[in-house]
Amino acid sequence: MIPADPAGREAGTAAPLSAAGLPFLDRLRGCIEQRRADGQGLALLLIDCGVIGTIDTQWGYHIGDAVRARIVASLRAGVLRPDDFAGELGRDELACVLAQVDGPQLALLAAEKSLRTLNVPLFLGEDEIYASPSIGIALFPGTADGAESLLHQAKSASAFARGQSGRIAFHEEGQISRAPQLVEESRLRSAIAEDALDLAFQPQFDLRFGQIMGMEAMLCWRDGSRDLVPMREAVAAAEAGGLVTRMISSLLNRALRNCSEFRQRAGLDLRIAINFPARTLLEPELPELVERALRTWSLRPGRLMLEIEDFSALQAQAGARSALLRLHGIGVKLSIDDARAPLSSLFWLAALPFNELKLDLSVAQDWSVEARSEGVLRALIGLVHQLKLDVVALSVADEAAAARLLELGCDFMQADFKGPAVDAEDFVARYAL
Repeated sequence: MIPADPAGREAGTAAPLSAAGLPFLDRLRGCIEQRRADGQGLALLLIDCGVIGTIDTQWGYHIGDAVRARIVASLRAGVLRPDDFAGELGRDELACVLAQVDGPQLALLAAEKSLRTLNVPLFLGEDEIYASPSIGIALFPGTADGAESLLHQAKSASAFARGQSGRIAFHEEGQISRAPQLVEESRLRSAIAEDALDLAFQPQFDLRFGQIMGMEAMLCWRDGSRDLVPMREAVAAAEAGGLVTRMISSLLNRALRNCSEFRQRAGLDLRIAINFPARTLLEPELPELVERALRTWSLRPGRLMLEIEDFSALQAQAGARSALLRLHGIGVKLSIDDARAPLSSLFWLAALPFNELKLDLSVAQDWSVEARSEGVLRALIGLVHQLKLDVVALSVADEAAAARLLELGCDFMQADFKGPAVDAEDFVARYAL
């Protein structure tokens, strides 16, 4: 763990010490010289925790210091090896040096492990807080000629990673500046606060009968552009602005209102799916908000499908499990939308009340022409059916692919070629009976 400053430095200033007590840059310089001499490599991970500044503001610097020390201790215990070291560069920035690596894969594995380590609740009294980390990776040898330039590369990559879904990025020359992303985040936060987001609806089709059976409600800008807004980014912006509950309530009510209107105006008794990042399961009011919206719009619970994105990240969280069971008790259907779920998650899945799993075929674009890839897909569909779940295929290319999926046993699909996401008026015009 990074030692406390016995001189009693001013609260809120960075502590540029490494684990060995030397200034971090000095130790990094020494490590680089060692690697120059032996011809080996090292990796620098710049971790932006994304939470300490908020804690400083709401609970005070002494609490921020304690949380940061806890995070560093967790990284040292769970990620870093004996020869690796860490340093604090700013309130939210930590630098971890993997003192010897033989390629980028080890650095990536360490970054992924760091994300998992940071994806645990920080309990501050009765409050449960989560970090919002991004990690930039810079490698030596590479284009950096010293400690300062290597650190600059890692910092640039970390800023870039904050706008990526995986929240990890290697430094690359010409990486896009963070400034446009900051502008977009500010715009998104303002849109949530001003209720300036709208919904678009993408139809879902039953492959067995060739007819529409539901739709997914997606966020989009209410500015004429109709650009879709990733739900994960919208929730992150809402979290930063303290607007998560308000946003979820607004989204649920607008989606269910449209579902009711489709039934009344167009004779379309369809289910409606809404995608939520897994972290929303930790919002204690989520089941109550869902139940209240269903009552408001007189919708049968079974017509609402909640799609949980990246659910594997929260599989160990008792709060997430409790929320899923409460939602199941209400009668709501539950779907998994997690293309990166590991095999271990399937065992956890078997014990939870999900009804559906979405398969994104973009991760295996050759499945329709490569026999072995198709074999994997067939086996996966069979496994999901063994768990008593339906399968929804995403990124289906054309009618030929849809027909083959039906032969493989897939149940439903959601694909742009069959029906793109459109607003409520266009949805009624296209699909009214």
